[in-house]
Amino acid sequence: MAAGSQVLIGSDILASPLPPRSDRSGTVIFTQPGARDVAERVARRLEAPVRVFPDGEEAKTLAVAAAAYRWLDDIGLDRQGTVVVVGGGSVCDVGGFVASTYLRGVEVVSVPTTLLAAVDASIGGKTAVNLEAKNQVGTFWEPSRILVDLEVLRGLPRRLVREGMAEIAKAGMIGDELLVIELEEKGLQAPLEKIVPAAIRVKAKVVSEDLHERGIRVVLNYGHTVGHAVERVAGVSHGESVAIGMAAAAHISKSVFGFDQADRQLALLKGLELPTTCKADPAKVARLLRRDKKRDGSKVRMVLLRAIGDPVITPVDEAALSSALSDTLR
Repeated sequence: MAAGSQVLIGSDILASPLPPRSDRSGTVIFTQPGARDVAERVARRLEAPVRVFPDGEEAKTLAVAAAAYRWLDDIGLDRQGTVVVVGGGSVCDVGGFVASTYLRGVEVVSVPTTLLAAVDASIGGKTAVNLEAKNQVGTFWEPSRILVDLEVLRGLPRRLVREGMAEIAKAGMIGDELLVIELEEKGLQAPLEKIVPAAIRVKAKVVSEDLHERGIRVVLNYGHTVGHAVERVAGVSHGESVAIGMAAAAHISKSVFGFDQADRQLALLKGLELPTTCKADPAKVARLLRRDKKRDGSKVRMVLLRAIGDPVITPVDEAALSSALSDTLR
């Protein structure tokens, strides 16, 4: 389903045989404190050592990556080895980055334990660590296998469900109006067995056409251009920042293309208990946007919508951006 990755989705699939290779040799596990119980279950099955990264964005640094390289070297993992990444979006990002660069790349198997990681961070092979801006250093390195256990996701606290719903809503807005309708009708109670595969299909289709983000894959950044900057400045969570970024993008879409579903998107996000505004310094957000890797001269290349399911990559000038920021940052 996800370009070059085999995606397995189901309930209690972690109870099935897990070896990423038939002999289970040379396997290690990367995880985080919040996912340690799941990681230890996997570790017992694979008889594999575990490396625990910090939770959240604190894991996504070159220092954390360097320490992981030394650990892999100390235990003797070779190029035939496998890194199993168990956790949320941050450990997917940094764990994949380490695996993709250690010995010029070893196999990765992803076991996402958050809804956000299941539908976004584990899909498509993007890896990254942060410098001053988010995800400034990274690679493209697809997992060989992605194991999405719905029972693990059903046990998530409401806060983490909301986080993932931001990315699912994004997937619907850029590529699947039926998914949008499902979220509008059922909100946070939307069945995972329906919405998770739907969101993954949207992303996998785009990734299959443009793995290295030379063109169409950029549409997956809907809500992320402003969102990443807000995340760094305001300290809000990734899912919340994406929702705020989607609100800003819809504001610009309305002024540029006459997008007439902006209010519908606003209602969708509110129905999923996601914010569409926050308190943040617009000048600081604008400063980060000037460093955005998707800049086009003096303009920022953003994903806008002409309609639901019709995303467009568009250079946005500072005046339009300032208007959107004043509308969403209060």
